[in-house]
Amino acid sequence: MNSIEEILELPTWDERIKVIKNSRRTPMPNVERLSKNWYTDKHRIHDKQFRKNMKTLKKDSYYDTHGVEHPAEYEEEEVARIALPIEQDIVNIHVAFTIGNEPAIKAETEYKEEKTLLNVIKKVSKDNKLKFQNKRELRAWLAEQEVCEYWYRYDASGFWRKVWNKAASFVGIKTQPEYKLRMQIWSPFRGDKLYPIFSDDGNDYLGIGREYEYKKSDNSTVHCFMLVTKDSVYQVQHIDKEDWANSKGYPFEHGFKKNPTMYAYRPEELCHNITGARESLETLTSDWSDAIKMNFFPKLILEGDLANGGAENIGKSHLLKITGGGKAYYLDWHQTSDMVKSQCDNLLVRCYSLTNTPLISFDQVKGSGQPPSGTAFDFMFMATLFAAARHWEDMGEFYQRRLNFLIHAVGALVPALKSASETLDAEVEQRPYRIEDLSKRIEDATKGVSGHVMSRKQGVMLVGICDEYQEELDEIDQDIAKEENAF
Repeated sequence: MNSIEEILELPTWDERIKVIKNSRRTPMPNVERLSKNWYTDKHRIHDKQFRKNMKTLKKDSYYDTHGVEHPAEYEEEEVARIALPIEQDIVNIHVAFTIGNEPAIKAETEYKEEKTLLNVIKKVSKDNKLKFQNKRELRAWLAEQEVCEYWYRYDASGFWRKVWNKAASFVGIKTQPEYKLRMQIWSPFRGDKLYPIFSDDGNDYLGIGREYEYKKSDNSTVHCFMLVTKDSVYQVQHIDKEDWANSKGYPFEHGFKKNPTMYAYRPEELCHNITGARESLETLTSDWSDAIKMNFFPKLILEGDLANGGAENIGKSHLLKITGGGKAYYLDWHQTSDMVKSQCDNLLVRCYSLTNTPLISFDQVKGSGQPPSGTAFDFMFMATLFAAARHWEDMGEFYQRRLNFLIHAVGALVPALKSASETLDAEVEQRPYRIEDLSKRIEDATKGVSGHVMSRKQGVMLVGICDEYQEELDEIDQDIAKEENAF
C-alpha cells in the first residue's frame, strides 16, 4: 500500500483517487441493500412486482341476445402492504442499552491545569452536543456498518468567552483563542463513500478519503473527493464532470498534530440475519389483513331461513325473524386461524432473539408488577448487556480516540494548556442503561465505608451520581465542617 506522501506525489487527482480507493481493505457497505432493510418505504413488501395488486370480479362473462360471449370484467384493487420497522427498533434498543447513559470521562489528577483542561473538554462536548452525536454515530455503525467523525476549527470567540467566565484557572490569560472546535459525522446513509487508509501492518490509521455530492442553490450537483491526513485537508471537485480542481479554500493545514478523524467499521450490520424472518412476517401480516378485510368484518352469517322475506321494522329497530331454529352472527377475530397468530408471534420473537434484543412493548411489560432493578435487571437483560459490552469493544475505542484528540486539540488551541494536554491521562468509561435503586446503592456505599471495606472516595464512586469524585468529597467535608461549627 502506498503511503500518503507517495499518493500525493502522483501527478493527477484521477490517479491519486484510484490508489486511495484501491487501498481500502474491507468491502464497501452495500448501501442499496442496507437502506432497503432500514427504511420501511423501501421494504420488499412495497414492491408491486413482488406483491401484486388483486383482481376482483366486477361482472361475470355472459352471452348477449345475439349469442356473442362477453368476457368477465375485473377491477384492480390495492392489497395490504404492511411494512414493519423491526430493524430500526432493534438498533435503537441496542443504542439505548450501550450508551443509554452518557459515557463518563475518568481521570485522576490533582493539577489545576489538568482539571481546567477537562472542564474545557466537557464544554466542547456540550457545545457540539456529543451526548446526542454519540447515539447517532453508534446507530450509524450498527445499521450502516461504518461511521467517521471529522473535527475542524471554526472561527468563533463567543464559545471561549463563556469558558473564560467559568474556568477560574484562566484568570490572568489575556488572549483568547481564535477558533473553537466543531465536528461532522460521515456515514453511508448521509451520502458518504469512505476510504480509510492504514499502514501495511494494518495497525496505524494514516488518513481517510471521502467521496460525496452536494447540491448548489441552482439545484446542480457538485461531485467532491476529500482527503484528510495527519497534516492537511484536501478537497477537489469535478469540473465539467471530467477534470478535478481544488475546491475553494483547499488544501489547508488543519493545525493539529493528530489526525482529526476517527473511523469505525463492522463487517455486517446488526440485523443482517433477520431479513428473511422480517419479510415473512410482513407478508403474513399483510395477507392476514387482506383476509380479514375480504372475508370477515362485517360479514353476517345466517343459519336458517328469513321469515316474511327479510327484516321487519319495529319502531327504530330492525328485526330479523329466522325460521328453523337458525341464528345470525358476525364473523369475529376468534374465528381466525390460531396457526396464523402463532406464526406471527414466532417470527416476531425470532427477529429479536436472533439479535439478543429484548422485546419491549406495552403489552410485554404490563402486569409485570414491580420493575426489576440492580442485579435482577442485569440478570433479566443479560444477553442484551453482553451485546452492549461487545459493541463497546469497537465503539469504546472510537470514543477513546476522540477523547485523545480533544485533549491534544484543546492544548493546541490554548497554549496555556499545552503542557497539561501532554500529561493528562484520561479514559472513556461505558455507562450502559440500567434500572438501579439509588437508595440501595447509597445503603451499600454507607455500609462499605462504615465497615472499613472501602474508602469514602470509593463509596462516592459506587453511588455514581457525580463524575468529579474529589470535588464531591471536598463538598461533603465542607458540609460536615459547617454542621460541626453550628453546634
